[in-house]
Amino acid sequence: MSVCAELERAGHPQQNISRMVSKLRVHPGTSKAGRGEWRLRPHMRRTLDSEYAFAIKPKPLMVSDSVLPAELFTSTRDYIERVVEQINKSYDTELWDCTAVMSRRLLETLIIETYKNAGRANEIKGTDGHFMMLNGLVNFLEQDASMHLGRNSAKGLRDFKQLGDLSAHNRRFNARCNDIDRVRDGLRVAVEELLHLSGL
Repeated sequence: MSVCAELERAGHPQQNISRMVSKLRVHPGTSKAGRGEWRLRPHMRRTLDSEYAFAIKPKPLMVSDSVLPAELFTSTRDYIERVVEQINKSYDTELWDCTAVMSRRLLETLIIETYKNAGRANEIKGTDGHFMMLNGLVNFLEQDASMHLGRNSAKGLRDFKQLGDLSAHNRRFNARCNDIDRVRDGLRVAVEELLHLSGL
């Protein structure tokens, strides 16, 4: 009987199959499902789900600075802090495309915040009234001499832009760890400068 086998695989002593069948037959939370098979009744499943939820829920991941230092974003905006947390946790769990896409989102957000801070948000909107995507935002920022974007930050943005676009839009591309590692330092430099420019 598979129930007994599962219990033994979990480290319990050898089970008495006849006794197990007898108990399952009279238990109000079980019903016969076929030859040698039993199923949980819906109310019993709900009870067990509630009782043992602690054992099956995903365990929370540790906070880390694997891609970007979380302390840089303390007291900026809640939604920005959450994005940075997701970037680092995605990297820690080897979700490389998630890391790239969330980093792309962070850069878009910080560039938009930079122009909002300067009172020039309308300049980075398209004809549809929506903000440009990363490619347009980076191109606009690079050509905007009044922002005084540092050389290393500009390079970091350019280097990351290609990876971010591939992970977000190319259905045949999957990022790898070395793709993230290659652009991580440049991303870090660009992000910190954008934080200063945005007044965050």
